[in-house]
Amino acid sequence: MDNQEIIKLLERYYLGQCTEQEKAWVETWYLKQPEKPLNHSIEELTKDLDEVEQHLIHYIRPAKRISIWPRVAVAAAVLFAFIAGAYFLFQRQAPKTIRDQTAGVITPGGNKATLKLADGQQISLTDAAMGTISEKGGQTIKKTSDGTIAYQGNSSSGEARAQAFNTITTPRGGQWSVVLPDGTKVKLDAASSITYPVSFGKVRQVEVAGQAYFEVVHNASWPFRVTTKDQVIEDIGTAFNVNAYGDEPATKTVLVEGAVDVFNSGADLSKGTRLRLKPGLQALTQNHQTTVSAVNTGDAIAWKDGYFRFSDENIESIMRKLSRWYDLDVEYQGNSSQVSFNGEIPRNTSLSEVLKVLEAAKIHFSIEGKKIIVKY
Repeated sequence: MDNQEIIKLLERYYLGQCTEQEKAWVETWYLKQPEKPLNHSIEELTKDLDEVEQHLIHYIRPAKRISIWPRVAVAAAVLFAFIAGAYFLFQRQAPKTIRDQTAGVITPGGNKATLKLADGQQISLTDAAMGTISEKGGQTIKKTSDGTIAYQGNSSSGEARAQAFNTITTPRGGQWSVVLPDGTKVKLDAASSITYPVSFGKVRQVEVAGQAYFEVVHNASWPFRVTTKDQVIEDIGTAFNVNAYGDEPATKTVLVEGAVDVFNSGADLSKGTRLRLKPGLQALTQNHQTTVSAVNTGDAIAWKDGYFRFSDENIESIMRKLSRWYDLDVEYQGNSSQVSFNGEIPRNTSLSEVLKVLEAAKIHFSIEGKKIIVKY
């Protein structure tokens, strides 16, 4: 194989377009690699793959697919970095070491959140023991074995009770799941919050900042609405993802199943223009304008399943996600990079391994305390 054939083979593998024999070549070569970051010249890579090809030349049965993503330091550097402009990976010397070794001990996020009750009491959900964490007004709030917060029983009725709200807030480096009083399931991403009434009325309305995934218990008589800084989303029986971070350039709602209507925030819902989404569509609001387009729903909800998934994303977009998950600030030095990234990395990966992958595109990093410095 020549250089271009190697590059094309890795691209086909990443896109899932390899033949079974080509998959066997790549995966057998990969399994030969030591447990350390990849540092191959194109000549060494070609020699390795040629040896694998000879070894498998009489291989007849279909190759067994091997899940290779957990070893991110090697797998991502080969498969993910190619699309990131990673031809550089095979043309240069070993990547520069991330200069501050604290990157190796900066851990990924986990289940962390605070619950603020209607009376102002704040409860650390991170530290709360499993079982009942609050009992007020005939309503019980419990922390389940998997860390979810669930509401049980009926809160005392009346208008005063309907105006009582709880708020769950996740810090940077946190996430949390809650089952709302109506049974709707919500998962919050890092640096996010949801405010909701302790007793729903005929309009079930919640407010979200940051990112959240909803599985709504549908009730045609009692609409479920999510309000964000830019959008109002009304359930027609559905599962959907809302991304409404203040530091993102747009608010995005992606429908996974069912149907939702999307309005611009501040619109008269009885008269305003509604955009109805079907599964696989996204409503994007930017500068008070909302557009609808088809998207890959898997990209939008990968975070809730424990993955970073990048689809033609620039380094600034990626660093916003990393800063929220690893609880770090970001500083940029030099001219912005035009490289775009595609790929998937488990969110339980250490920060140092993630940064090694990104360095394959000639972007370098240093860590100073709780700050990442990105050097183009």
